[in-house]
Amino acid sequence: MAQLILDPTPLRLFEDRYNRDGSLKSVHNLRVYSIAVSPDGRRMITGSCNMMVCLWDMKEGILLKRLEGPKPRNAAVNALAVSREGQLMASGNTDGTFIAWDLNIGESLTQAIKAHSSGIPSLDFSPDGSMLATGSLDKSVKLWCTKTWELLGSPITFNKADVVRCIRFSPSSELLAIATNVNIQIYSLGKKADFKGNTAVNTSCCTSLAWMPDGTRLFSAGDHTDPTIREWDTLTWKQVGNPWKGHFKNIQAISLNSNGTLLASASDDNCVRLWRVSDQRTIVVFKHPSEVRCVTFSADDTRILSGDQEKVSEWSVSRDNMLEDRSENVAKDGSKDDPKEQAMHQAQGYFKVLAINSDVRNACIAGDLRTAQEVLNREIDADANNYTSYANRAFVLARDSNWDRALHDAIKSVRIQPSFAGHIAKGISLCGKRQVRAARTSFDLASAFTNGDSKTTRFLYLIKTIVLFNVGEHEEAILRVEELVASPNVDTLACRVVEAYLRVRLGEMAFYKNSHNEAVEHFTAAVNASTFFYKLAIHSIYEEFVMLFGWDLKSLWQSANQWQCRALFRAGRIGAAVESYQSTMDKSDDDTKAHLSAWFADLQ
Repeated sequence: MAQLILDPTPLRLFEDRYNRDGSLKSVHNLRVYSIAVSPDGRRMITGSCNMMVCLWDMKEGILLKRLEGPKPRNAAVNALAVSREGQLMASGNTDGTFIAWDLNIGESLTQAIKAHSSGIPSLDFSPDGSMLATGSLDKSVKLWCTKTWELLGSPITFNKADVVRCIRFSPSSELLAIATNVNIQIYSLGKKADFKGNTAVNTSCCTSLAWMPDGTRLFSAGDHTDPTIREWDTLTWKQVGNPWKGHFKNIQAISLNSNGTLLASASDDNCVRLWRVSDQRTIVVFKHPSEVRCVTFSADDTRILSGDQEKVSEWSVSRDNMLEDRSENVAKDGSKDDPKEQAMHQAQGYFKVLAINSDVRNACIAGDLRTAQEVLNREIDADANNYTSYANRAFVLARDSNWDRALHDAIKSVRIQPSFAGHIAKGISLCGKRQVRAARTSFDLASAFTNGDSKTTRFLYLIKTIVLFNVGEHEEAILRVEELVASPNVDTLACRVVEAYLRVRLGEMAFYKNSHNEAVEHFTAAVNASTFFYKLAIHSIYEEFVMLFGWDLKSLWQSANQWQCRALFRAGRIGAAVESYQSTMDKSDDDTKAHLSAWFADLQ
């Protein structure tokens, strides 16, 4: 079975330490905007915002040539395309020009052709090589003859809001898919069929497109308001399955391997995700130090190439990742398990991880911290070397924000006997005192006491995630939980509970800053996560979260939905707010419906 890898190491980094004048500098001194490979696998081409197109030797990993063409001044290389036979290459620039190149010799075939009045974020050769399509921010798409480099026919023009984001020819050359800020449009022999794509959700725009090699599916990627990948049936133009979730910021680019079994996505969340198309599952997460703008597969599909602000990284795609694995999705009778049933099954026997006296546990769950502390005081009075009781009292004191005393007890526990609970208590206390680096060390030490138990290890991962969130490391915390939830062998339910709770917190912060659209994004993410558990007694399954952090899990699903509705109202999206309310009512019992009805009447 292919396991999720959270932090693989790149095979190589493509960077040139010297500029033309001999000074030390990355060849792409700002960011890599575009990337392509030759069909024979011998060459990689990169474009960046320092007006440079570079040709690389894939075998040696060295820069062969900076392509010296009639480059326009002050224009970034926003897009690259290579013809299927590997003879032609085109680069699109931010000033609306493109240049055609002979890829074999690395020389320009044309001057900088002024194709558009604004930048070219996307271009593509037709599979037969006869046409080049250019898409522009000037709200138009143009087709060019690759023999004469003259315009073919009239431009395809769009409405005022329809900025072109991506264009892709179908494998048969018969269709051209165009993603704009508003929708995806499909052109065929002068006729078009448009559909909403990712714009159907949260008014997001489609940022990137990719066709299945047999043309039966089109994949689209969304921006920051809907950072998902969606799959479309090219006969009906209806969505297939659910959105692919994992990224939490704008998806810049997607790319399919040659047989359509794997999809790579690059995002502003500093990650490239490798997805298995058969089950829409993330199987590898490749981390960059900065936002990732572009991604592609090598010609033989064994590697992924992705560009960030300074360089291109090369990543291995293992043979295991290429294999289709249905074992997790197919039951013994051949039927597929419901995802919620799988999540519930994974949660069986989960938590309780910490050894805590039942009286202390129950008092903490009830919010009676004074009683919990009194019980632990008696335990410590009876045995001054009871390191477990010191760790547990540190948990209670931390819950009460008494950080100095909590840290004192945690240190005392570890000095008497280093333990899993002691190091966690110390990490929580140190974070409370804003000593985050030292806290990370304590959590790392706690991992040495998991005895290789996967559930204990992942519990520690989630606790660290929550604590980092509580000290303001919000982006890292969300990324951590999204990475973990993508793994095939984790308690998905626990991950979704944590994700939903943290998203509600972020939504509340944005709401009270009057950033209502941002709040809607977070509350919507919480609602989506809560669909996995809205009928389950998660407050009983995951009472460790209630005990340690005072979380109200009983009302989490209802709270997420009410907050979403409220934020939509404040954002002026009345229709969406009513739809959110009705969806919540449809899933609620009679008592909850009565409460929601009164609440919604007051809201209006």
